[in-house]
Amino acid sequence: MPLRKEPFLTERRKQILGAVVDLHIKTAQPVGSKAVVLEYRLSISPATVRLEFGVLEQMGLIFQPHTSAGRVPSDFGYRVFVDEVMHIHPLPPHRLRLWEQRLSNRYGEVRDLLQAVCRLLSQLTDYASWAILPRQETEVVRGIHFSLLPDRRVIAILLGHRLIHKAFVVSENFDVNQWQQAANWLNNRLNRIPLSTLIQTDWSHWETSETSHNPVFPIAFKLVQRLAEEVWQSEVWMEGLSRLLDEPEFKNLERAQKLIAFWETPQKLAVLCEAIMNKVSSPIPKAWIAIGAEIPFPELHDCSIVAAPCFAGDCPFGMVGILGPKRMRYSSAIPAVEGIAYLASQALTAMLS
Repeated sequence: MPLRKEPFLTERRKQILGAVVDLHIKTAQPVGSKAVVLEYRLSISPATVRLEFGVLEQMGLIFQPHTSAGRVPSDFGYRVFVDEVMHIHPLPPHRLRLWEQRLSNRYGEVRDLLQAVCRLLSQLTDYASWAILPRQETEVVRGIHFSLLPDRRVIAILLGHRLIHKAFVVSENFDVNQWQQAANWLNNRLNRIPLSTLIQTDWSHWETSETSHNPVFPIAFKLVQRLAEEVWQSEVWMEGLSRLLDEPEFKNLERAQKLIAFWETPQKLAVLCEAIMNKVSSPIPKAWIAIGAEIPFPELHDCSIVAAPCFAGDCPFGMVGILGPKRMRYSSAIPAVEGIAYLASQALTAMLS
């Protein structure tokens, strides 16, 4: 049976819960009543704290991992701490400007930007990080180009929200003018066509009497369609797993192996992010937080996720996030993720406008 939040948590109990969470985050050890009193200079005795520990245990907020040990927060305790106890201070403008300077390169592609964002987020938080470009239901064709190489090879280039290119070997040597004619025609006919439409239709849907005079047209269309199929997949960038494995929780071999196995299947994160982004209702990079068993993957039940959507204009475009232990430093991690998502949104909007 899932634990339910009690209707009333006194200020003193909030203070004690906050102390337990804060000390456990710092030490990774069970927290005793004396430590709570001494560290936070509470005007109550350790005996009184122990009585309040008993109440918090009954509420399902903390537990005793073994006899004679101190207490540690439960998943529910972390959730109440994040929602009701913790105070988050807005990021100082100078810190946002500093982060913006670190992302100030002129990135030619969305991929380069998101990879840089992912790397910076891991460095700032000291946790594992990721950036995801989910499959875009609204992604459209914005440009097509072909470049000829020797030996019947041609580079096909497709620009949607991202740019993708690939070399293909074709059946015979066609001249530059034939490829240019095909590119011009495809750009005119396919401009702003959704990639989903391009993928799901065959050449007969597009051919006209004009295209029958150039044998490159159906070949060019097929190359572009193959590129669209590749773009039509989620892309995931991941950084900093070693930072997470350095946390005390993951010195346990079994836990570490589960975490590594998950890290090697990034499409799981992509599916989760697509589900989150489908619920986004306003273009604000507000953090989504999942703690322990709230994460729909059992191998991550020793972890917490803080993630935020990125926008291109008003449209959800991607997501950035961090993966840390449940002892995550939430008060600094949440504004870091939201701040980086905000800066990424500004850059994406400028790139794609």
